[in-house]
Amino acid sequence: MAEYEKDEKDEKKKRSKKETEEFLDEWEKKLEDAIDREATERIKKKKDLDFVVLDQWDAEIRKSREGDPNGPRPCLTIDKIGQYRMQIINEIRKNRPAIKVRPVDDGGDPETAEVLQGLTRHIEDYSGASLAYQVGAEWAIDTGDGYFRILTDYSDEKSFNQQIKIAPIFDAFSVYLGPHLMPDGSDSEYAMILDDIPESQFKRDYPGKKVPLPDEEGPFWVGKDHVRVVEIFYYEWEKKTLLSLSDGNSAYADEYDGPQENIIDSRETMCREVCWVKRTKAEIIDERDWAGSYIPVIRVTGHQKIVDGKKRTWGIIRPAIDAARMYNYISSAIAEKSA
Repeated sequence: MAEYEKDEKDEKKKRSKKETEEFLDEWEKKLEDAIDREATERIKKKKDLDFVVLDQWDAEIRKSREGDPNGPRPCLTIDKIGQYRMQIINEIRKNRPAIKVRPVDDGGDPETAEVLQGLTRHIEDYSGASLAYQVGAEWAIDTGDGYFRILTDYSDEKSFNQQIKIAPIFDAFSVYLGPHLMPDGSDSEYAMILDDIPESQFKRDYPGKKVPLPDEEGPFWVGKDHVRVVEIFYYEWEKKTLLSLSDGNSAYADEYDGPQENIIDSRETMCREVCWVKRTKAEIIDERDWAGSYIPVIRVTGHQKIVDGKKRTWGIIRPAIDAARMYNYISSAIAEKSA
């Protein structure tokens, strides 16, 4: 898992032991809630993925046919979905998605937009962003949900310079967003990314941190040879007074030190700050403020509908499953009869 790095001066204030315990308990409950909320849909998505990798027979039917007392019966898998899936993927490869910067109103400056476009293109080239977009799109095609992320990291092991990166998330099942309706997840108030780190790597990357034990933390958090680490992005909210100034600008009251006669109006507003925490079951192993105004995890969506107040997502695979199984069964029956 890539790290988010900032200067020491940007580190968050240390929590007390009680505050840390409360924080860990709160976010463990939120993780449990997110897992429960998505459990039914993820079972369906897992079946979609099985179909993509050609595990297209119902397990019980395959078992009964291959274990027939009179001898194994054929269970042919004739992939009728893959060609349509690859048509979409190849179109994405030919017409690769990219970020486009445009001046959108009277205050927009085309020259500034052109400079920002150049910076954005550099970030995409440096990151290999096309891979991130493609991985997210493939998950959306197959299951209805994919993700990629924005992060910062040092350019190399000898550098103090940091680079913005657009990075792929290869396992969409490792991501849990808070409740949201927007297809890109931009209205979610938190995101959690799970990562299973080999124990040897955990000791190397986090010297001095406790290595959780399976009998203490349970199988969800500690495997045979790995430690589960969770990244959490969330908002902290603060109420502020916003001032409207006579020169057309605005400023927060606690930051404004100009003449009072320049203030023509004011109102209360809620400001948010993005926070980042990395934790194990037992402790917080790293914590920073994120230098951005949005949670840097972007959702890529296939089909989405709200049914009875619950979100349903799917790709191109699920509607074809029954037809494909019928085709496989009929083909197997014909082959069996011909034999």
